[in-house]
Amino acid sequence: MTTATETGRAPLRDRAIAVLALAMTAFHLLAASPLWLAPNLLLRSVHILFAVIIVFLLQPMPRRKLGHLVDFGLIALSVVTLGYAALNHSAIVVRPPWTLDASAMELFVAIGAIVVILEATRRSLGMAIVWLCLIFIVYAFVGPELRYVSWLRPLAHGGVGVSEFVDQMYFSFEGLFGTALGVSAEYIFLFVIFGAVLQVAGGGDFFITITRAMTGQSRGGPAKIAVIASGLMGMMSGSAVANVATTGSLTIPMMLKLGYPRRFAGAIEAIASTGGQITPPIMGAAAFLMAGILGIGYLEVAAAALIPALLFYVALLFAVHLASVKLNLQPLAAAEAGSTRAVLMGGWTFLIPVVILVALLMQGYSASFSAFFGVVAAFVTPYLRRSTFVHWRQHVAGIRLGVEGAATVAAACASAGIIVGVVQISGLGFKFSAVVTSFSGGSLDIALLLAMIAAFIFGMGMPTTAAYIVQATLVAPALVKLGADPLAAHMFVFYYAVLGQITPPLAVAAYAAAPIAGERPSRVGWTAFLIGLPIYIIPFMFVSNSVLLTPDFSLDLFYSLLRAVLAVAVLSAVVIGWLFGAALGWVMRGLLVLAAVLMIHPELISSAMGVAILFGVYLLQRIKFSKNREVTF
Repeated sequence: MTTATETGRAPLRDRAIAVLALAMTAFHLLAASPLWLAPNLLLRSVHILFAVIIVFLLQPMPRRKLGHLVDFGLIALSVVTLGYAALNHSAIVVRPPWTLDASAMELFVAIGAIVVILEATRRSLGMAIVWLCLIFIVYAFVGPELRYVSWLRPLAHGGVGVSEFVDQMYFSFEGLFGTALGVSAEYIFLFVIFGAVLQVAGGGDFFITITRAMTGQSRGGPAKIAVIASGLMGMMSGSAVANVATTGSLTIPMMLKLGYPRRFAGAIEAIASTGGQITPPIMGAAAFLMAGILGIGYLEVAAAALIPALLFYVALLFAVHLASVKLNLQPLAAAEAGSTRAVLMGGWTFLIPVVILVALLMQGYSASFSAFFGVVAAFVTPYLRRSTFVHWRQHVAGIRLGVEGAATVAAACASAGIIVGVVQISGLGFKFSAVVTSFSGGSLDIALLLAMIAAFIFGMGMPTTAAYIVQATLVAPALVKLGADPLAAHMFVFYYAVLGQITPPLAVAAYAAAPIAGERPSRVGWTAFLIGLPIYIIPFMFVSNSVLLTPDFSLDLFYSLLRAVLAVAVLSAVVIGWLFGAALGWVMRGLLVLAAVLMIHPELISSAMGVAILFGVYLLQRIKFSKNREVTF
C-alpha cells in the first residue's frame, strides 16, 4: 500500500526531474551557442552527471526506505565522482598518461564513476550492456591468463595494471569520457531535444496528418501512412520503440480498420519505425557517433545514408502496395484522408525548424551549431501563428521527454566507453581483426556474413547506439582491413544494428507494436522479419558498390540505383507472393529471387539477364492468369 509519504515524494521527484531537465537543456544550449566554447571534459562530465542523476530519479529503487537511501547514496556518489572531473577538467587534460600511480582519491573517483554509470545503464537499459562491460573489465585484468587456454590464446594480452586501467577509464578521452560520450554531449542531446520539442508542439501530429492526406486515398493508404509517418517521426526521435508508441497508436488501428491482418499491421509499423534511425536528415543517435569515430562531418554521413534509406522505404512501400492489392483493400474515403493543401496551410510553420537545421548543415556549419538554431526555431515556431500557439508547459513537457531519452543514450555511451577503453588498452581490436580475417579466409564476402551475424547478436540485445559502438570498435576495422571502404564498413554495421530492432527473437520494435495490434509479439516479430527480408540485402549492395553511398548524380549512380530498386522491389514481391496482378507460385518466386541476385551484381551482363528473367515472369504471369486484367507494378 502506498503511504502518504510515498505519494508526497512522487510530485517532488517529478519537479526535481523537470528542474534538472531544464538546467541540462540550458547548459547544452549555452555550450552549443556562439557565446561559449565549453572545454571538452567539462562538457562531457557535466552531461553524464546530469544524465545519471535523472536516470536514478526516473528509475528509483523499489524498496521504500532502503531504496531511497540507496538512491540518495548513488546520487551523492555521482556528484562527487563525476563532479571531480568537472571541477578539475583543466588539470586532468594535462595529466601525464600511464606515468603515475593512481592516488587513493583517483582510484575512488574512477571506480565510483564506473559504478554509478553502470547502475544508471542497468536501470535504463537492462543488464545486456552491463554484463558486456563487466566481461571486458574482467578481460582487461585476466587477459594474460588466456594464453593457457588454447582456443582463447589469440585474445591474450600483456596485462593491465590498476593504475593503467584507472588512467584509461577516467583520466583520458579513451574511456568513460571518450568519443561516444562526447558525441552524446555535443550532438545527440540537442537533436533529441529538437525532435521532442517539435513533436510536443504539434509537429508530430502535422507530419502524420499530412502523410494521411497525401497517401490515404491510394491502395493500402493507412499502411503507407504508417510507413511514411513513422519514417518522418523516426527522423525526430531516433528510437524505434518510441516511434511505434507514438505513430503506431494511430496507424495500426487504421490498418486494422481497413482489413489488414493484425500481425501484418504491427509488423509494418515496427519496420517503418525502425527505418527512421537511418533516414536523413535527422538520423538516430548512432549516426552522430559514426561521424565522430570516422572523423568526418555529420552531413557526409547523412548523405551516405540517403540512398540506403530510400531503398529501405521503397522495399517496404512496395510490399505494402502488393499486400493491399492481394487482399483487395480499398483506400480511405476522401473526407477521412483530408486535403493535403488544407493540412499544409494549417501547419506549414512546423517545417521551418527542419528547413533551418538542414540549411545550416548544408552550408557547412557544425552539427551542434546547426542544432542550436534548430532547437531555438522549434521553440519559437508555434508562436508564429495563433492557431499553433502552445502553453509553456508543453515546452517543458517536450524538454523533459527529450532529456529522458537523451539521458538513456548518455548512459549507454559512457558504458560503451568502458568497452572501447579496454579494447584499446589491451589491443583487442587488432586481435579481433586477425581472428575475423582468419575465420573468413581473407574473403570480404564471408567477413560481411560474420559481421552481419555479430550485428544481429548485439543489435538484438542492446539499443542501436550501444550495439553500433561495440561493432564499430571490433567488427568494422576487420572489414576495412579486408578491403571495405571505411564509411561503407561503418554504415554496414550501423544498418544491421538498426535492423536488430526487428530481428527475432528479441525484436523490441515488434514487441512494442504487438499490444497495439492485439497480436502475440512472436507473430509480429517473425512477420516483420519476413516482410523485411529484402531490406537485409541492402548493406551488401552498398559495400560491394560504394557509389550508392555517394549520391553525386552520374550515369553510374543512376544505373546502380535502378538495379538496386528493381532488386528490392522484386524481393518484396517474392515475400508477399503477388506480382503483375496475380499470385506467385514457388517456381515464379524462385525465378524472381534469381533475377534479384543477378540485378544486385554490378556486371552489365548479369543485370541484363536479371531483367530478362523478370520480363519472362511477367509474360508467364499474364498468360497463366489471362482472366485477371489488372496489372499492378
